[in-house]
Amino acid sequence: MARNPDPKPGRWVLPLVVLGMVLFTWIWVNRLGVTEVDVSSDTTSAPTTTSAAPAGPGEGEAPAEEETTTTQLSPEIQVYLDNLAEDKQALAELSAAMNAANREWDNRTVSYSEAEDNMQAVSEQALVFSTAVEDHRPPDQMLGLVDAHQVALDRAAAAAQAAEDVLTGLRAPDDGELRRAALVEFRAAAASFDQAVEQIQEIILQGVER
Repeated sequence: MARNPDPKPGRWVLPLVVLGMVLFTWIWVNRLGVTEVDVSSDTTSAPTTTSAAPAGPGEGEAPAEEETTTTQLSPEIQVYLDNLAEDKQALAELSAAMNAANREWDNRTVSYSEAEDNMQAVSEQALVFSTAVEDHRPPDQMLGLVDAHQVALDRAAAAAQAAEDVLTGLRAPDDGELRRAALVEFRAAAASFDQAVEQIQEIILQGVER
């Protein structure tokens, strides 16, 4: 009777089954991993097309510039405004000179003859200023401008008269009251002239915008 070399032949079945399951699982997992990598790669490399929306401001196109309206003045009106600006500057310089002359005399930092010369010079320049305002007549093309200029002219004449009164007050035998009162009138007339010029500018602006 032949002897069985392996008295328990079934003892190898279970290890073989386990080994087969391990190999199967390893192969399946590896294939699954490869598939996931391939799918991810395809998704990444696939071209993407999107519909471009119209670009608004700040999205590729500069915002449209706002339309600006420029005020166009006729040459005659522009010359008139330039003349008024010169008159206004001339009066500002006269006011500074008058205040300085009056202050120097009040502080007695100048002699009487020097103070008289200074105030006489201001008075003469104020008369020149008033004449210039009268000569700088506006064109008749804008309603209300002639009347507004007449107001400015009246105030320029008042400033010239007040400057002369300051000089008269200096020469008066009083304690300086007349001179100081005339100086107040001169300053008020100068301020009123500036207001009249601003009114003229407003009339011109409204006339152009119509």
